[in-house]
Amino acid sequence: MRKIVGLMDHLRKDTLLDRIRGEWRERRRRRQLLRWNAKSGKGEWFEFRVDRGIRMRLHFDSKLAHLIYCDDFETRERHFMNAFLRPGDVFVDVGANIGLFSLIAARRVGKSGAVYAIEPAQKTFRRLQDNVKLNDFPNVQCFQLAFSDESGEFPFYTSEDGFDAWNSIARPIAGKSFSREFIQCVTWDHFARHHALLGKVTMMKIDVEGWEAHVLRGGKEALSREDAPLLQIEFTDEAALSAGCSCKHLYHLIEGLGYSMFRYDPRARELVHDPLRGKYPYVNLIAAKKPEEVNVRLSRRSFWQ
Repeated sequence: MRKIVGLMDHLRKDTLLDRIRGEWRERRRRRQLLRWNAKSGKGEWFEFRVDRGIRMRLHFDSKLAHLIYCDDFETRERHFMNAFLRPGDVFVDVGANIGLFSLIAARRVGKSGAVYAIEPAQKTFRRLQDNVKLNDFPNVQCFQLAFSDESGEFPFYTSEDGFDAWNSIARPIAGKSFSREFIQCVTWDHFARHHALLGKVTMMKIDVEGWEAHVLRGGKEALSREDAPLLQIEFTDEAALSAGCSCKHLYHLIEGLGYSMFRYDPRARELVHDPLRGKYPYVNLIAAKKPEEVNVRLSRRSFWQ
């Protein structure tokens, strides 16, 4: 009787589907965790199909790999990319890590498109290259460097206890053991000019653990243009503070470049305006200059989907 009452309550509130999805995700998470534990100790890594037509090497010493396999890491963002990108597009992945979003983009943009994967950490960069080779994506170019507001060589924190997704020029907000390596930094303005990308990039993903404002300041010329790319940017208060910034400053910096801020609604397949929040524990937002055009594109399913 109690279950029936609960079911009726969900039906009245139109939350039954959410409940079913939530329970399904939790069951799937438990299954994946059991499989991860069973595979662990049998090698350094294993191959996993993360998306249609995409496989990755997931290393057991990586918290990010664990999140991808066990927790459906950033499914909303992956849904957006699959809905938005089209053959012939150009995608720039700033903070590519082991290549999850670069690989998704490579499949979406096809042979007529291009992906530029930017990853500075030596160990992570090798794993990125391995995953690109594993999928035989000739449209992906990998660059071992970082974007900032000035060019040169900078010290970079890399995790020694598995928190590779939090590696940063700023002191990472996760993990306890770090080493430091020196990385090469350039500005996006310089990189875009050098590779003839001004006005040609469809989308940029910027996930650099608090260093986002520095990346944007280094791309002020290119990103102020009317034909500047759509941006997906990570907002995390703790990481921004570690880099001497704030999410409020980051939000206004993006607006100053001519963008408006949105979140993606995967059910409606559209952007929804996202005003400045009081807190940003962790969220990826979309910055767009022409949101109406983005929504039109999102509403049109391509034959790839």
